[in-house]
Amino acid sequence: MEKNQAIAIFVAAVIIGSVGIVVLWNLPPSEPTTTIRIGYLSKDLHQLALQVALENGLFDRDNLTVELVQYGNGALEMDGFLAGQIDMGYLGAAPALLKRINQDIMITILAAVNMEGSTIMVSKSEFEAGHVTSVADLAGKGVYHPGPATVQNLLLRLALNQSGLSYDNITATTMSPTYMADSLTAEIPAFIAWEPFNAKAEYENKSVPLITSGEIWPGHPCCVLAADNIYLSANPDIVQKVVNIHIEATEWIVNNPSQAIAIATDWLEMDITPVTTAFNNIIYNWNLNRTGLEMYLDFLIDEDQLIPEKIPADPSAFLDDFINTTYAGSFFFVVEKRQTEKQVQS
Repeated sequence: MEKNQAIAIFVAAVIIGSVGIVVLWNLPPSEPTTTIRIGYLSKDLHQLALQVALENGLFDRDNLTVELVQYGNGALEMDGFLAGQIDMGYLGAAPALLKRINQDIMITILAAVNMEGSTIMVSKSEFEAGHVTSVADLAGKGVYHPGPATVQNLLLRLALNQSGLSYDNITATTMSPTYMADSLTAEIPAFIAWEPFNAKAEYENKSVPLITSGEIWPGHPCCVLAADNIYLSANPDIVQKVVNIHIEATEWIVNNPSQAIAIATDWLEMDITPVTTAFNNIIYNWNLNRTGLEMYLDFLIDEDQLIPEKIPADPSAFLDDFINTTYAGSFFFVVEKRQTEKQVQS
């Protein structure tokens, strides 16, 4: 009797084990993890989608390991592309355009990241004293900006032009946004930066908004997602994954603002009040505004920011090559495919 029970248990174990082997054998092979190097700007709330994607595990879900490379401004990030330090990156449209043309740094813009979200700020004491209450009052004074080839520099030039001044009427000084508010003086009473540095400076009673970028140029393009052309050509599937993740994260921000602000607050290590103010000054939108990029290009030409012999003979053809929206356009196909797969599994 005991011998028969032992034989029965052994047979059952063999059968169960065999079934387990069959199940394991028929599982789909796991996709290998791929490492991708992504550049971004230091403490730039415009680029929250990248942090949301990391926090929500979207890269892990799609078997991507991300190596983040931080830069002080978009011009430096373009130098990073040139040096082969990154494969893709979040950066301003202006430096992407300027350095693509002037230095032949071969990248392609794939999606937008945000619109608006910068401000010309002025020392609170200088504003309250009535010394600087408009952009025109900056004549003969200094203004801090993140760098000559940045969106903020272009917006500063545009604001000056709108006020009857030129860039030559001020003294522009490059400085990291981190230190701008604490460096204001009567001689250099203003700065322009991306969020959250403007909201933080106002929250700390160091400066007040003089004019927002949305007032300078409503709905202007700002940051974009771009890829190195060689990497894009060799790894279109990986690039597609990153673009899909970016769009998904951007949509999540729009639909979950409170949770997005919480992620931003932890990332920026800042009080929630200025983060919320900064967040509300930014329009998160992944749709590329070609007309806006055309205006950037025209303004760069008008401001003599482009090397004359490098200026595209056919700007429209240049932008056709510089912009590729097919990856963003494929996002909805991927979403539909995932939904179909979930329905099949259930």
